[in-house]
Amino acid sequence: MTTHLGEQGFDGPVAWDTPGTRTALRRWVVGNLAKFLVWMALWWAALYATVVLPVAAVVPMVLVLLVLTVLEVRALGQLARGMRMRRVLAVYPWRQQPGAVRIDKGKAVFVLPDPDHPEKTVSLKLAAVLFRPWTHEALKDYDEELRYAGDPRFACVVAKPGLRGLDCLTQPTAYDHRTDPRRKGLSPEARRRARAIGARVAD
Repeated sequence: MTTHLGEQGFDGPVAWDTPGTRTALRRWVVGNLAKFLVWMALWWAALYATVVLPVAAVVPMVLVLLVLTVLEVRALGQLARGMRMRRVLAVYPWRQQPGAVRIDKGKAVFVLPDPDHPEKTVSLKLAAVLFRPWTHEALKDYDEELRYAGDPRFACVVAKPGLRGLDCLTQPTAYDHRTDPRRKGLSPEARRRARAIGARVAD
């Protein structure tokens, strides 16, 4: 695995062709699919309980159903995120960056080099919410090394050592049409790869 950025930060084989990457993403997809199926099974069980329980239990059971619905939707969203992760891994090589992960006001902050200007850094934030692999507790053991593939100005797949805890980080300007796409400081290669992952890039 590449541990140093080249001049453009894009040298080396893409992450998808690196041993272990496909297995790691497959494991991630299976895990999130299992979560979705568990939440769905619990939802149907809760619905059955709502029907057979006394009327007094309907209100709390409706709340349980709402919570399970939210968890199901979130699990589906995670599975959809897997498609974006697959695209990023097929375009960018793996990198290794020490001391890249920090906690700021309950959020995980990833500070990574700008591929076109390695002396500069770009930050991506990820809320450290419940059930996310990058919570404060998990980060305690992984503050010195981060594996990532992507361009932090657009999107990155991050992983703990052993390619565990995969997640996809994105900049709002890359996919949110309510924002202006990035325009300045991009090499032709950076623009090409960003467009290859479906990110928005200004002409």
